[in-house]
Amino acid sequence: MQIYRQVFQPGLIFRKYRSKYYPMKHYCSECGAQIGVATQKECPVCHAKWTAETKEDTRRWERFYHMELEAKGDIQLTRIYRVERHTRLGHETERDVWEVERIMYAPDGRRCVFTIGFSTMGYYYDAFSRWGDMKLRHEHSQMTYSATNRYNLDMTSFHIRSLTKQWQYKDIPALLEDFKGDTGVLKIIAHPWAETLRKTGHERLFRYLVKDLRKLTKVQVQAINICNRNHYLPSDYGIWLDYLGMLQELHLDTHNAHYVCPKDLMGAHDKMLTRLNRNKDRQRIEQKLLAISDDERKSYVKRMGGLLNVRLTGQNLSVHPLQSVDEFADEGIHMHHCVFDNGYYKRANVVILSARDGEGHRLATVEYNLVSKSIMQCRSAGNKVPKRDAEIRQLITSHRQDFERLAA
Repeated sequence: MQIYRQVFQPGLIFRKYRSKYYPMKHYCSECGAQIGVATQKECPVCHAKWTAETKEDTRRWERFYHMELEAKGDIQLTRIYRVERHTRLGHETERDVWEVERIMYAPDGRRCVFTIGFSTMGYYYDAFSRWGDMKLRHEHSQMTYSATNRYNLDMTSFHIRSLTKQWQYKDIPALLEDFKGDTGVLKIIAHPWAETLRKTGHERLFRYLVKDLRKLTKVQVQAINICNRNHYLPSDYGIWLDYLGMLQELHLDTHNAHYVCPKDLMGAHDKMLTRLNRNKDRQRIEQKLLAISDDERKSYVKRMGGLLNVRLTGQNLSVHPLQSVDEFADEGIHMHHCVFDNGYYKRANVVILSARDGEGHRLATVEYNLVSKSIMQCRSAGNKVPKRDAEIRQLITSHRQDFERLAA
């Protein structure tokens, strides 16, 4: 009854008829007795003192959660109760209080989670089995994933019986008050780095982790220490955590402040994302290349014949055909276009040329049509127009006779 009173307050419920000729009737939310005067502060039948607002409901089912913090020696104990109230006009209120979860914290931060069973067929995240037994749950199994997150229950009230120095030091009562009873904060403060976040000004990251129920990895904790040494506070922690993940995936130095503390976080994030996408494109093209048969590779070389011997040179400029299917894949990877993905090596009456400067740097990829004797496309990296587009076109068109002779 004590827990029920901490969650629910007695009050009046009333029924409002649509017709103006029927008077409004008031009832006590606790015993269901009809009340003649709505201004009364106490039920004349059950003597409940009304403190809650009146509600226009003929039938109401409410469900809330209540948490109690206790201490048993050095063991910290969190007990979570589900409190329900079913009110109907003219009937006594039906009450139900049942414990659904119990979490024990050891002084070293370890914890054990005991919960009752939950319905695997239920759709809702808190579909507890009412008559289930309280059992120790393995928090890392897929079956008890909800237990890992402690169901992310929204506490409407909590009560502190006794606290040890450990919890007083972590200031749990104030945290729960600040986070409006969200038990996700208890999951975060179980880690030593949580206190560091709050003391070093990373309050926004702390709140982000509580909301997302996410733990910091070892690499992320080390990155936070680097930020503290360099007096760096990310402008957006969600973007910053994603950025760190990309640094790891690209095998870049996450102990280097140059990477960890970028001045332009969004710019650095976009740059790494582009770089990561290029790496993924490379892997995809390499896998596609492995699937091409030897006959298809030989077919390209046979079809091109003497055209593969074309070598055009100009002032700090050279142009030559791609010699094999492998070179198509390499050209597509470095120039970031679809010359390989779209199978240009399969097209008849077409020569694909690579234009480079005197140092061998790729300038453009050119598609030359042997039938129309014209340049169909001339693209630099990312399908852009090359800076030396006019020079490349002039060099190729001035050697039309060479293409015609070798294609014959």
